[in-house]
Amino acid sequence: MDQFAFRPATGSTVCALNFLLHHVAATLERCSYVRYLMIDFSKAFDHVAHPTLLVKLNKLDLPRHAINWIISYLSGRSQILKCKSQLSANAEIITSIVQGSGLGRIRFGVMESDLCIMSNTNILLKYADDTSLLVPSDSDTDLIDESDNSE
Repeated sequence: MDQFAFRPATGSTVCALNFLLHHVAATLERCSYVRYLMIDFSKAFDHVAHPTLLVKLNKLDLPRHAINWIISYLSGRSQILKCKSQLSANAEIITSIVQGSGLGRIRFGVMESDLCIMSNTNILLKYADDTSLLVPSDSDTDLIDESDNSE
């Protein structure tokens, strides 16, 4: 399981918590402790760089017309701020994913799809823009090295 959110059958917080508790309990049966790091990618949907997203999309086995459609959707977007009767200058939007859009969560999933662990003894749990990392005491990778790999 790579991502618990945004899935019909397993997309609940209950499924994610069951997965987490199962792995913590199983790890504590063989190890003296487990380190648990919770990462919240604050404003994650707002900070997706379109060029980075397009590089990752091109690595997937998608039809060219689908990638072109996403490029078209992301291109030429702008915003204007109105405060009282004053309008700001038109500003091009080169980051962010519209959260309520049909493809927003899929594009976010593509952005974080290459987030992975260094050691097979460690566990990575993703739920929307929250990521949890379990590193048991017998891991061959340090928690700090593993978290640096996740940035």
